[in-house]
Amino acid sequence: MNTTLVIVVGVICGLVGSLPSAYLFEVALKNVAGEAAGTASVANGLVSILVSFSMLSLATLVVYFVARESTLTFGCAMITAFLAVWGIESIRGWRAANGRASAEGKDE
Repeated sequence: MNTTLVIVVGVICGLVGSLPSAYLFEVALKNVAGEAAGTASVANGLVSILVSFSMLSLATLVVYFVARESTLTFGCAMITAFLAVWGIESIRGWRAANGRASAEGKDE
């Protein structure tokens, strides 16, 4: 199988796999900011984690059975995309918790 195609499919699967939890995280950020955007609860969080885990595991299993030699490449691309999304979300959460610093180096 073409390595570029495997990497692209892995990145897409990683992005799709991170969407349920990332959406819930964004809802929680909006609730902290005072904008009513939905409910973010522990139960919804657990469901989003289970859905995300199931999607990523199923994608890896399909690649393992379809193109066994591409499983490592696919997995690395998928996890890299997944962690990139959560790297961005963690920065957004940190900024929401601590506020943005002003350009002069003093907090607003």
